[in-house]
Amino acid sequence: MNVAGMCNLRDVKRYAAVILLLCVLCCDRAYGQGGILIRHPKRDTSYIKDYYKNHLVIRAFESTKYNNFRYREHAEKLIYKPNEHNNLGIGFNYRFISLNLGLYFPFLDKNRDIYGKTKYLDLQTHVYLQKFIIDLYAQFYKGYYLANASNALNNYQEGQVVKRPDMATGDVSIVFQYIFNDKRFSYNAAFYQNERQKKSAGSFLVGGGIYHSNARGDSALIPSNIKYTNFFNNNPFTFSNNNSFGFNAGYAYTLVIKKNFFITASLCGGAGLGHSALSNASLDEKTAKFGAEFNLTERFAAGYNSDNYFAGITYIRLVTEDNTAVPNTWQEVNTGNFRFTVAKRFKLKKALIPKNEMIKSE
Repeated sequence: MNVAGMCNLRDVKRYAAVILLLCVLCCDRAYGQGGILIRHPKRDTSYIKDYYKNHLVIRAFESTKYNNFRYREHAEKLIYKPNEHNNLGIGFNYRFISLNLGLYFPFLDKNRDIYGKTKYLDLQTHVYLQKFIIDLYAQFYKGYYLANASNALNNYQEGQVVKRPDMATGDVSIVFQYIFNDKRFSYNAAFYQNERQKKSAGSFLVGGGIYHSNARGDSALIPSNIKYTNFFNNNPFTFSNNNSFGFNAGYAYTLVIKKNFFITASLCGGAGLGHSALSNASLDEKTAKFGAEFNLTERFAAGYNSDNYFAGITYIRLVTEDNTAVPNTWQEVNTGNFRFTVAKRFKLKKALIPKNEMIKSE
């Protein structure tokens, strides 16, 4: 996929290598005689039923990923959005293995004549290890439009879509959370379908994250005909960059209704420290400073979950807000995905991975 203008090939390879390494390190593993032992901690069976050992889970899904950028000063803001589209996909779970393959179909795309064309590389991985959650984002988009042009611009004509095909963004984030009540509360039941929450339960969460985001354009990212007075001190920057880290805490809960219906919701927020820079390549000007960082992770799922079938929706959203180099201004990144999933569990008479294989599961 052509990601020229978003970042150079060396950057993409570097980010991909980091994400791959973290995925490997995320495995809850221990080394023992005969190979790798993948630990599967015991749960409270009166609250959680698992389908790890004897079931193959097959799923079909429809998903939408998104990555929105905002520049904000007090209540005034610019909202840039890519031309989002849906993906159709299939996947499976068996023991410690989980794989999803999503495909883009042109007939699901929005009208490019209206919103323009968006090129992107979007990698989102959400690892649920019973005691831990690890969210990995590596997103590179090129081609945006101004979603609130009617409120933000002078001389706006009704129905006009202000496109920014030159605007490119990069977002690499790693978020970690610890689940205190993992024996009675299951994220896997709602998001991976290899468990079922039998009774209502919740858990406190605590964690942290590392965040990077940038945006660039061939011309100023703040339009010259903006109606906000002295917005970002009228700085005609063409590049913005933020690097930050922060801590978070929150709570998650699953409500089970009539045995097989469920609603899962969690909210985890926090704050930290970041370094922000605004620059203009043509003027060779740059301003930078340290400032506050705020973050929010939302998860929601609802649907039907029985021993044999699963049908439901899942929604994951990460919001990061960094104080920029201009006082009282912020750069916000809103990213995540929405998915509708239908899954079937097949009970196996014979293990797909023999017990004498190098990788064992308990």
